[in-house]
Amino acid sequence: MGIFSFRRNKDKKKDAIGVPWGPSYPNGEDGLDAKSRAPLFPPTRFSARLIAELPSTVLERIFVAVCPQAQDESYETCEQSALEDGCMLCDLRDLAHCVQVCKQWRAAARKVLYHSIRIDPVHYCAREAYLAELRKRRTKFDRNGEPEDTPSARLKLLCRTLRDDPTRLGARVRYFKTPYMLREAAQADLARTIAVLPNLLYVDLPEGLFSDDSAYATLRLEVEARCPKLLKMTYRGGAERSLAKLAQGTIWRHLEVLELIKINMDPNVLRHVLAALPNLHALKVTDSRAFSDDVFVYNEMLPPFPALEQLVLTKTPNVTAAGLVDYLSYPETRAALTVLALNKTGVEIPTLHEVVSLATSLKSLIVQCRVDGPFKSGPQTQRLASRSLETLRYEISSDPQASPYSGITQTYYTYLASSILANGLTNLRAVYVLDAEFADQLSGLPPPPPRASFAQHGRPSSSGSGLSKSPHGNFLAPNMTGGNGGLQPPMRPFAPSGAPASNRFSSNNPFAGTGSLTHTLEVFAKKDEAMNWSFVKVSPTAQLGPAPSRYSMVPGALQSERPISSYGLGADMLGNGWNTAGARRSVMVGNGIGGFTALPQDAPPPMPSGLQAGGDSWPRPVSSAGEKRGDRDMWR
Repeated sequence: MGIFSFRRNKDKKKDAIGVPWGPSYPNGEDGLDAKSRAPLFPPTRFSARLIAELPSTVLERIFVAVCPQAQDESYETCEQSALEDGCMLCDLRDLAHCVQVCKQWRAAARKVLYHSIRIDPVHYCAREAYLAELRKRRTKFDRNGEPEDTPSARLKLLCRTLRDDPTRLGARVRYFKTPYMLREAAQADLARTIAVLPNLLYVDLPEGLFSDDSAYATLRLEVEARCPKLLKMTYRGGAERSLAKLAQGTIWRHLEVLELIKINMDPNVLRHVLAALPNLHALKVTDSRAFSDDVFVYNEMLPPFPALEQLVLTKTPNVTAAGLVDYLSYPETRAALTVLALNKTGVEIPTLHEVVSLATSLKSLIVQCRVDGPFKSGPQTQRLASRSLETLRYEISSDPQASPYSGITQTYYTYLASSILANGLTNLRAVYVLDAEFADQLSGLPPPPPRASFAQHGRPSSSGSGLSKSPHGNFLAPNMTGGNGGLQPPMRPFAPSGAPASNRFSSNNPFAGTGSLTHTLEVFAKKDEAMNWSFVKVSPTAQLGPAPSRYSMVPGALQSERPISSYGLGADMLGNGWNTAGARRSVMVGNGIGGFTALPQDAPPPMPSGLQAGGDSWPRPVSSAGEKRGDRDMWR
């Protein structure tokens, strides 16, 4: 009797701590686990025979739906490529269970399981609390043991598995991602694991390796010797000698993405380095004064600057529009460049049209700068014009030393609005600005009336006359040339008060009267960089309103509005407020009169990550651990 009473007490304690497979564990809303639920379609002999006849290609697609992160082929780190709508460790466990079903499933599941490996520190579900409790129990009487380093233990087990069978398992691995703390601390285990991965294309490495830290010399030599097919590499300040070794063509000749951070190198040496990478498609340069226009200038003694698909320049003040014009003077360069990011560079807004007009294949343009004066228009100033540009991030903010009431940034957004209304950007579909009233300029609405009587230097006007006498009226439409209700053409924002604008209707005046909007445009605007983005859809017929197709499940409605990068540079293109996972789940739609429009209640929720546009129409299967509660996150 004593033995059975002990077993009963032990079972009660398991129920108290919440065993995930026990009947008291709330996996779903009904409080039952996955085993106690009856299947919707019970299996039969005929269904088992059909499953046994499935080809390996179909099985692989099913296993990819079970564990989507096993096919993650992005060049982003483990933290940036995490999924938001599920527990990745539970999905990985389900895929590992599929390997043990039969020999037919084993071959197909192992091919998916070892294609892209990621080690996550914790379960992003309620199972982590139970596992953490078990890790504390060292012995029968020791219930307060120190918890082990779980990610390090998982890396050791993975290293043992891959080294036991490097021919069949190690050769399958293409992508290997580890959390930040693990790759910074477990250098020895990481080096032993990488040694048996000859076909590795991307791996998360510690930051010290990118700056030639002597503590990571052994790991660097191991990566150079064992991983010759890497597609992305980063170099930080202090690694100029290692970067120059790329010009010899002996290591990492297949690089597609190169990231340079605080690199001070001779432009001539850098040209030789880039010429030694024939497959280079994306280049990111951050915080470098040595990277200047001399890198792009033609020189018969130097190889040409490579034709890139994505060029991201951040804090490079010595790069101007003249250098980019020299770079885009070649036909192969104009045909290749699709993404250009200019964040705090030497390119000024009045000369931006020279770059945009030459980039004939440009799809996404990111411009971010701080200005200390109004827009300076000259005889050579023209509107922005591009037939290929689809997404524009135009974030102009004033200098911190400038007065917050000067309104100098308004002149730059007026210039952008005039370019859009002049049909210069015919293919533009989404624009991101730091101006809350930018959509009003495009839709033809007047600016809000002044709040004080002395704002217009005159007597107070009535509520009806304040709309037609605003000095900052929007652009003049062709059918609004007269009458009291028509909008007046805009005055030059930097012109003296009361002085008439000269050559208003000349062809080279960027602020001349323009027409109306000819195509639908999505405007993402906010007043300050610290605020959240608000969404307004501006169309030629409707002034302001929500986009009903944004939540549509029909094919073609899932086109991404956010600028993304296929080479792991999406964080540089998303901008402030978009670079955090799940930063924004709803939109604020203006109604044109200062309020917000209510969204339709019957709009379906966003689709999960496992269901993408143009893919399968069925959702991801539920994990064997049960349904994930929506209110669980990594911090609970």
